[in-house]
Amino acid sequence: MHQDERGHTLTTQSSEAAAFLDTSIHNFLHWKADVMPHISASIKADPEFGFAHVVSGLVLHGARNVNYSGNIKQAISAAHLGAKAMSERELLYLKALEAGAAGRIAQAVTCYETILLHNPRDLFAQRLSQMELFWIGEMKWSAEISQRSARHWSADVPGYGIHLSCRAFDLEEIHEFQTAEELARQAVEIDPTDAWGTHAVAHVMIMQGRYNEGITWLEGLKGHWSDVNQMQLHLWWHRCLFHLELGEFEEVLEIYDTWVRNRELPLLVSVPDLYIDMQNGASMLLRLELRGVDVEARWNELAEVTLNRLNDHTSPFTSPHFAIILAASSRFIEADQLLEAMKIFAKADDGTLGPRYSAAAIPASIAAIAHRKKDHQTVVDILMPARQMLWQMGGSHAQRDLFFLILADSLQHLGQDDLLGIVLDDIEHAGFTDAASRIGYQAENLQPH
Repeated sequence: MHQDERGHTLTTQSSEAAAFLDTSIHNFLHWKADVMPHISASIKADPEFGFAHVVSGLVLHGARNVNYSGNIKQAISAAHLGAKAMSERELLYLKALEAGAAGRIAQAVTCYETILLHNPRDLFAQRLSQMELFWIGEMKWSAEISQRSARHWSADVPGYGIHLSCRAFDLEEIHEFQTAEELARQAVEIDPTDAWGTHAVAHVMIMQGRYNEGITWLEGLKGHWSDVNQMQLHLWWHRCLFHLELGEFEEVLEIYDTWVRNRELPLLVSVPDLYIDMQNGASMLLRLELRGVDVEARWNELAEVTLNRLNDHTSPFTSPHFAIILAASSRFIEADQLLEAMKIFAKADDGTLGPRYSAAAIPASIAAIAHRKKDHQTVVDILMPARQMLWQMGGSHAQRDLFFLILADSLQHLGQDDLLGIVLDDIEHAGFTDAASRIGYQAENLQPH
């Protein structure tokens, strides 16, 4: 029997298979791009290693792409063949994978909670629970999970910095900014390549309006991102946010073309439509357009890879970004097809995601399409009653802000400045400092009709 780097049992007779899987999980936790090759090597060394198949399925599930559903089902089937040899902990991971793959996200998270109850330093479970909860907007729940585990951690446990960065991001999203920044900075001091710790500090800074400081923070750490997966592109997206707030639009475009959606980068060559990259691209282009910047033909490459995702309902936060992309590239027929598919899914789904599509993703998508058509009254009619439900689509406060920017723009076009004051209150309740000073909410910066 073998163990991972924190002493958890890996039920395989092959030391080579155990070592490969431990490396894959380590790389996953550290946001490294080199994950799946080590999982494949582990399975090759021991094809009956059930937990290796589970980990494969979990990583694919985390990519939130309906086109991976066949591979996930294969991973589940292969895991069941080795289930008799698996530990109780490993079987709970299998149960979590089955629940997550079926869209029963809350059930999957309860599996991770149970794992952490008995194995509080199982960082893989902590990280997976955070990812699941983040994409359904349940960060208070995530913070409760990391808080229960926190007292079991110390600096001598491998991965301590990663635990700190996970905990920091939980705290940032529930507005405990000071502690979040302290823990995240500690994590980055332990390991400057810690992209999640870097990310948590960037979030605190955008929420607090510390734009120049944010640029300096990311500039000082960018040299450590060479082995980081798509999270490095998201960090560049965060840098764009800082420049955008400062009105430095040329810098935003340069970073966008060089990093955020540079299709020549190996990360985007291998996976051009990863959900986070699509969100990054769509939201930044729309933010620029709301400031009157001509983004030229940049929507087209996003639309190209969106067309095969019209029936993808794996992420209620990503789907409205698909709607934004299709509408922005004048593909209104496909945008309507996407919307109709979302409605059918929401009506039929009995898992965690269906209700979130109904409450948040569908209204956000309708509003995004209407905004592109300059139907500002529909935007207001849809988003004013839905705006307090948008948290259910998941994503961060900083990401969901895009839909409040859309609403603010439409209110300005309609001359409804009284309602704009309500939106500004919403933004401050979401944790942003001095919402009225932000570039997207200053009346003189909103674009005329």
